[in-house]
Amino acid sequence: MSGTRQEQLQTFLRLLTTAAANASLYHANHRQVLRLNNQALQIAHDLIKKHNEIVLKVIDSRLIFDNQPVEQSNAVKRLVSAMNRCGVSHLQIKDGIYADELLGLALLLSKSPSTAHQPTNTEHICYGKIEVRLKGEKSGAAASPLAWIAESEADSIMDLYQTIRKNKPLNIGGVAEIVSGFISAFDSQNDVLMAIAPLRSMDEYTYTHSTNICMLNLAQARMLGIEGQLLNDIGIAAMLHDVGKMFIPPEILTKSKALTAAEWEIMQQHPRLGAEYLTGCPGVPRLAVITAYEHHMRFDNAGYPQTSRPWLQHLSSYLTAISDTYDAMRTHRAYEESLDLNQIISIMLNLAGNKLHPQLTYNFLGTISELDRDLTKKST
Repeated sequence: MSGTRQEQLQTFLRLLTTAAANASLYHANHRQVLRLNNQALQIAHDLIKKHNEIVLKVIDSRLIFDNQPVEQSNAVKRLVSAMNRCGVSHLQIKDGIYADELLGLALLLSKSPSTAHQPTNTEHICYGKIEVRLKGEKSGAAASPLAWIAESEADSIMDLYQTIRKNKPLNIGGVAEIVSGFISAFDSQNDVLMAIAPLRSMDEYTYTHSTNICMLNLAQARMLGIEGQLLNDIGIAAMLHDVGKMFIPPEILTKSKALTAAEWEIMQQHPRLGAEYLTGCPGVPRLAVITAYEHHMRFDNAGYPQTSRPWLQHLSSYLTAISDTYDAMRTHRAYEESLDLNQIISIMLNLAGNKLHPQLTYNFLGTISELDRDLTKKST
């Protein structure tokens, strides 16, 4: 996308989301809201002249315009968050849009999670959702229970992390309920391998990172024969392992270039910050505090935080490190291809014994390979 078009789009999104923010603070007909809306409308008309229409898509938590990812900005983040709240991943603005229609869009984006509703198409604005299916799955086929739960709980997970970012105590009951739903889905599937199939074969399905880690950790734990309260605690710990990042400046978290030494030092504080936060939250399992603190230590203890004495990590921390490494490499994005399974296996084998627990890694990779063979057979 050329610099001019990128700048125009960013200006349009900034004006639109600022109008939405003002509408939530004041009211729809406030002078500032109407002024911002009219400015956004003019930019929209200019963009439509060049593109015939404005089509925005949210894929894997990234905004796509003109088949290219839009550079991250505060306005882009606000828009993506608002579209997710409303269950919209495809937004089409057609030629001829008028001020009241755009104002209606701004008002929709201004809604809080508790008041957001299913949007209604207008003459020049169409709302939709990108349908993503398992490879080989026919339209209308039943989705995996895990995929359905992950989608239905997306707003709850977003609210959870907003609570943490504001340094307010989280509702551990809500986290436990999500994890309980995942465990029930595993039980109903009977086959742990097929239960995590969506993680392997979904192309552009939107999962949060913590949801992925939760499902992968539960799958690993179940294959080790772990059940009962420990299984629940492992799932909760996985959901909360990265909460410390909510206390890291956003400009560091979202930086596309390599971090400076000073920025990396700040980033390395997130395990400690997460553990400290969880320690102050009533009802949080002790295992969640431990996992948040240990998940970047590495099997050889060469990671962070560094300790002054020998440190034996918990099984949950080892499982999280394995899931984290796998998920980072297999995630498909619209602008970046994931690695294929052979590449992932090769890299993780090289990490076994230093970054990753060797035996647990071999077990995990054997399971993933078996899953790949089973799915390949089913698709042929």
